[in-house]
Amino acid sequence: MAEHKDDPGQAAKLTQSRRATQAGAAAEPLTAQNGTAQDRVTEDDRSGSRTGTADKNPATVVRRKQRYLIGFRSLPGIASLPSDPFLERLGQMDGVEITRRLKGRGLQAAGMTPIAGAPAAAAPEVVVAHMDEQRGEALRLNAPPHVIVEIDAPLGYSDMAVTEPMSWQHAVQVMPFPRPRREIRFRILGEGERPLANAVVNLYGPGFPVQAITDSSGQASLQTHAVDGSGIHAVYVRPAADHWERYIQNPSLEPGQVNVIRLNPLDRTSGSFPGEPGERSYSWGQRNMKFDRVPMDWNGAGTKIGIIDSGCDTSHPLLRHIVRGVDFTRDKDPQSWKSDELGQGTHCAGIVAASALAASSGIIGCAPGSELHIFKVVPGGHFSDLIDALDQCIERRLDIVQIGVTSEHFSELVARKITEARLNGIACIAGAGNSGGAVQFPGNVPGVMTVSAVGKLGEYPQDTRHAQRALPQLIAFSGIYATNFSGWGPQVGLCAPGVAVVSCVPGGGYAAWDGCSMAASHIAGFSALLLSHHPMLQSINFGARADQRVSILYDFLRAAAIPYAQVDPNRVGAGLRDLQQVPGLLPSNQQFYGSGIGAGTVLGTLQPSFTHPAYLGDPMNAILQLRAAGLWV
Repeated sequence: MAEHKDDPGQAAKLTQSRRATQAGAAAEPLTAQNGTAQDRVTEDDRSGSRTGTADKNPATVVRRKQRYLIGFRSLPGIASLPSDPFLERLGQMDGVEITRRLKGRGLQAAGMTPIAGAPAAAAPEVVVAHMDEQRGEALRLNAPPHVIVEIDAPLGYSDMAVTEPMSWQHAVQVMPFPRPRREIRFRILGEGERPLANAVVNLYGPGFPVQAITDSSGQASLQTHAVDGSGIHAVYVRPAADHWERYIQNPSLEPGQVNVIRLNPLDRTSGSFPGEPGERSYSWGQRNMKFDRVPMDWNGAGTKIGIIDSGCDTSHPLLRHIVRGVDFTRDKDPQSWKSDELGQGTHCAGIVAASALAASSGIIGCAPGSELHIFKVVPGGHFSDLIDALDQCIERRLDIVQIGVTSEHFSELVARKITEARLNGIACIAGAGNSGGAVQFPGNVPGVMTVSAVGKLGEYPQDTRHAQRALPQLIAFSGIYATNFSGWGPQVGLCAPGVAVVSCVPGGGYAAWDGCSMAASHIAGFSALLLSHHPMLQSINFGARADQRVSILYDFLRAAAIPYAQVDPNRVGAGLRDLQQVPGLLPSNQQFYGSGIGAGTVLGTLQPSFTHPAYLGDPMNAILQLRAAGLWV
């Protein structure tokens, strides 16, 4: 394996570049201060840096212009104008560049009251403008009451593969001066001593954690400040597919040799994965939510689900039926949404709608008969892309939307679009976030069904990071536990399986991943079964696309929960869903109140009586309606 050595001429090149940069900065100080200089390196500059010609055309590093969203809120007694004068004045300001206009394709925006006799107004326009931060903050603070000015923040996603052990967070220190580094080489082998390519290897030790990806021979080389292998706290290997991950604390490593780590093939406690031919392989989460106890033909047919995430690899054998999507990170490219660099969108799509033929082996999604729409917004997306994606969900008349992205910022404009989606009958489902702290946006928006993640003991090998996810004091007798990474707060409505969830990954394989997005995917599939098979949600009165249908769906989700009595509801909400506990979903002779992992024992508590949803009004009238429909005994 080739070793990386310092180029003796590199220091001279960097010195020349710095001098040229300083000269350029001195010649144009006002340009850099006003933020009008080029804030990105051109393609020629990038190629020049590789050929040694970059010194001829140096790029001065300045603060980049900030992206801002400008929209409008409705005020009592003030009608919305088709083109607000504020936008006209904004477009005439020096240093302000309007780069994008989002025309609302949905119905009337939330909170707008139509004028009597006038046609329904279209959703107001939202624009994206680039400007320096000083001007942007001045506009935000001095905007008229009906104008919203906010940062068009980048959308985030959580890669659970590289999260640092919580006990080491405060021990990590920046190295203020160069220190000698040692090379540690690894070789990752899988089943049958086969080298595993594209496995992520993480080392935790002095300084920041370091990471590398194995090549085709299964080898990877990492540089560390540890004097020898004894200074490494842990090594974590995450394979690309079809094998369990490996997490080794206090490993014995030899810097001068190739350190071999063997991974076990992905399987379940009951047998090999994904299963024998002709066998439907349910995940541990699906079994706990009783997906294996409902009729085989209950597959969510007739429902339309949107997944706003990182795209979906439709070349996977179980995802080839997904044909609808759009990529908002590449100007709505009609094909690039099928490329999933992060893998999370593909994994979530598999949980929701993986479709395996009866005679083939493979996992089965929660609602394989549903119509899936993919909206790619990460990596590289912003709030404006999320607004555009939600607009398309409204235009396509979807039933359920799973939002798989998060942000540390709050957006009033995104929150208004989510409200608009709900008023159009779309149930928005989001994970609570993987920060281990407060619920992240958009899970903290009213009207969103926010889902936290739980795990179960015994569903993974003990030498994996899955085994590090449990909060020890919050483990029930059944083995279900609250996780240390899941967001928590009063906004959490439900919990669902989010640890060691096996699903599809790009390239055609399978992987066991953790995260609140995996938990939200279970709830999205659960909701699809209710919408497509529950008699009340299929009725004329309650099946119409409106906010009332979303409220009924949410009430049924809460009613089907098995509470987690030992834990603060801020961590698990109403509890874990159980399809056989949904009032009126199954005939009375199929309702399940047995022993084992059924009602009253999954989370170590008793199932309370069904609370009649508020939308039914008088309780006696509610019982009469349910009996008339054959849904109450």
